[in-house]
Amino acid sequence: MIATTAVRRAMRAGAAAMLALAAASCATVAKAAFSQPVVTLHDVRLTAVGFDGGTLQVVLGVWNPNDFDLDASSVTYQVMVDSSVVGSGASQQRILIPARDSAVVRLPVSFNWAGAGAAGQQLMRNGSVLYEVKGAMRIASGVGTITLPYDQRGRFSAPAGSR
Repeated sequence: MIATTAVRRAMRAGAAAMLALAAASCATVAKAAFSQPVVTLHDVRLTAVGFDGGTLQVVLGVWNPNDFDLDASSVTYQVMVDSSVVGSGASQQRILIPARDSAVVRLPVSFNWAGAGAAGQQLMRNGSVLYEVKGAMRIASGVGTITLPYDQRGRFSAPAGSR
């Protein structure tokens, strides 16, 4: 009976070790099969202008190259013009990015003229400014939660007739 109990314990320990090894192998294989989503800047639009400032809409595209859906639970963002922060924020809006497909993310950015004065002057003088939008998306996937940073640059042109 003592030998039988010892054999059972050894078999359970061996089975548990094999199960742990199999789980670790699956996680490693899953991470190797995971491809980073691609975040691109589609557009920056001036949506409102007032005496104190205005609002921009930053439009991002997120491509999911994986064979499984991704679920973004939060997005942080910062808009810069000539190395000066014009606006920033965070969104807790849930974004589902289907497998092998893309999603469009629209982020509102409020600014005031005091913070955007130099950018506004350059926009009025030249008709356009160079900008940078950067931040991070927190994404749940089949291999766990990841933080995906993004950093995109472009040129914003004033709407016709606004100069």
